[in-house]
Amino acid sequence: MSRNLSRYFAENEWLKPVLGFIGIFIMCIIFSPVSSKGNLIFLKFDNLTNVLRQVSEIGVISVGMTIVILTAGIDLSVGSILALAATTTAFGIMDWQLGFFLTIVLGLLVGAAAGFINGALTSWGKIQSFIATLAMMTAARGFALFISNNNSRNIGFGKGAAPESFRIFTTSYLGIPFPVFIFIIVTVIFAIMLRKMRLGRHIYAIGSNEEAARLAGLRVNWIRTAAFVFSGLLAGLAGIIHAAQLYQGNPNDGVGFELDAIAAVVIGGTSLMGGRGTMEGTFAGVLIIGLLSNILGLHGVQKDFQLMLKGIIIVAAVLLQERHWRFRFFRKSR
Repeated sequence: MSRNLSRYFAENEWLKPVLGFIGIFIMCIIFSPVSSKGNLIFLKFDNLTNVLRQVSEIGVISVGMTIVILTAGIDLSVGSILALAATTTAFGIMDWQLGFFLTIVLGLLVGAAAGFINGALTSWGKIQSFIATLAMMTAARGFALFISNNNSRNIGFGKGAAPESFRIFTTSYLGIPFPVFIFIIVTVIFAIMLRKMRLGRHIYAIGSNEEAARLAGLRVNWIRTAAFVFSGLLAGLAGIIHAAQLYQGNPNDGVGFELDAIAAVVIGGTSLMGGRGTMEGTFAGVLIIGLLSNILGLHGVQKDFQLMLKGIIIVAAVLLQERHWRFRFFRKSR
């Protein structure tokens, strides 16, 4: 029975982070503060939807980060790309008068272009992804500061300003913020890609054994570049959402977002060595990060302690992964 259960969990890697999410959710209910009316504050609909709204940007970024990490890479530039996309979105909608559609396209293209550069440097330039994306992290933020002249650009509405259609990113449907639907749709699309499409299988193959994938005839450089393009594109999408929700494009925003995304991906069960992980697990990892931040915030825990706890969680998740896979390897070798 236990052997069958272990095999089932091994074949469905997404179950562990999902069960972890359920456990964290129950813990949050148990430790929830109580309002003056005797209700659990954590379970209030407004609080839960606020959690979803807060994690939507990191969630979109985490989807792209998952794809890159599955290829055994890393993308440290997503926070800066978000800031660049948010800044160009604000200027596009306000100063350059591009309109709704062209502004959205501009924000996405900015992210995709940055991702393509990351991929090209990593694939054909043979620069480690850590170094290439670290350079992009600096360059993208510098470009955002250049465009904005070191100032944030507010987004207003009315005659000669942003069109009313741009408010779609701040609206809610059935009480759920619109960015949450974007996060869910993006997750579903890329989950299908990884599970059902040839490109998804190739991404797993490269992360598992790049040399074997190359000998099998896979276009490794182009596939890895595509992974970085996806990451940059989704960071650009998150930047658009960010600008719309804050009504401004700030070149200094997005600091540390890459660490939150990496944390969510790792907690979701994706291996930093590549080749193992699921989009469902990342979705659960994002929600776990959101729940922990929310319950700590409800108890008035300071931000610095929350950051320390997040670091501990990342290390614990990696250690558990390594222990699990070493145990499986040891059992197979016997």
